[in-house]
Amino acid sequence: MTPFDVTDVELNDDFRAALGLIAGGSSLFLTGKAGTGKSTFLKYLRATTTQEMAVVAPTGLAAVNVGGQTAHSLFSFPPRVIDPAKVQVGRNANVLKRLDLLVVDEVSMVRVDLMDGIDRCLRLCKGRDLPFGGVQMVLIGDLFQLPPVVREHEVKKYFAESYGGPYFFHAPVFQETGIGLLDLQKVYRQTDTAFLELLNAIRAGRCDGRQFDMLNKRVGGILADENVVTLTPTNAAATRINQTHLDRLPGPEHAYDATIDGKFDESAYPTDASLRLRVGARVMMLRNGNRWCNGTLATISKLGETINVEINGNSYELGQHTWENLEYDLIEHRITERVVGTFRQFPLRLAWGLTIHKSQGQTLDRVHLDLGSGAFAHGQTYVALSRCRWLEVISLKRPVFATDLIVDPAVHTYKSVFPDARSRTA
Repeated sequence: MTPFDVTDVELNDDFRAALGLIAGGSSLFLTGKAGTGKSTFLKYLRATTTQEMAVVAPTGLAAVNVGGQTAHSLFSFPPRVIDPAKVQVGRNANVLKRLDLLVVDEVSMVRVDLMDGIDRCLRLCKGRDLPFGGVQMVLIGDLFQLPPVVREHEVKKYFAESYGGPYFFHAPVFQETGIGLLDLQKVYRQTDTAFLELLNAIRAGRCDGRQFDMLNKRVGGILADENVVTLTPTNAAATRINQTHLDRLPGPEHAYDATIDGKFDESAYPTDASLRLRVGARVMMLRNGNRWCNGTLATISKLGETINVEINGNSYELGQHTWENLEYDLIEHRITERVVGTFRQFPLRLAWGLTIHKSQGQTLDRVHLDLGSGAFAHGQTYVALSRCRWLEVISLKRPVFATDLIVDPAVHTYKSVFPDARSRTA
């Protein structure tokens, strides 16, 4: 993993409160709007804690991005609905027995059966009939962003009847334990008050006529700008946009194949296994560098054994980057990250079009939002519009309608499950 400089982190009051609670042994659900520093907090915590800690995420790509392991892999769960009665101690029992602190990132995408399974497995491994076997839990995510995936109607019915809903907080364990809620308040990505109010209304699905008017004035506008990326709900639309623009460029197409070693699932690939590029192609940088950051847009200026990209009028030579697939192991009685697979490729992707899902967590300079036939999932429109710092750098292909503001009413109930943690810091 890339070293993290803790001196770069602004320890605001919320961060200090959360760190104090965790240091005192409290479990915590850390949430907050887009751009409040949830990812930064996780990096700071893992860089400073002395506890035996593991980080898990619900998807392979999310796990690679945070330098953790998928929850299914760590707990040896099958890739289907988890039956809590069939949960057993898996191959990582030695790690789980040693575990003091478990961080679950992107917890909004964690399904209830997965959280229930984690609770059951930790009880078995620890040999204690306590919530999560007595392991301290830190859950990080925003329930108003992307939800868990529940596809089949029958499965939705099962979750509703068995748990009361599909979200992680529907797991029975949360009726046994008072995990505190800490909602990060300071938004770093946006500073304009009117835009923040608009985003908050979209997040809650409660825009009024004035706010719709303000947003829909952005129809058209900056589409031709060279730094704009089109966000769209579907992979098919993003792929079509990228391929159409790539085919318009003159000159030969170059293919760059990734080197994949060991265990690295296709679902966790951080970019295309075969990158197809031409000079003039618009790309997004996928790693931080000295002159750019993750999410910066660039233009391909030269293709060869290495790739040159142009950013703000300057050309930079780009080498390949190695992403690691990590699993936890117990070495000399300490929980240690072990590299079980690598994916080596140029750290970029075509960026005329990008799915809203893949944009989560990134800050983009300019966005053109193409909702096509409409948003189809809870939180999609909010995630898309909250990628930018200002409303003025957003354009819309068509107006946003009330039907595009999809908010599952069930997410509003989470506050009844988690007591306010701030009273515990007094």
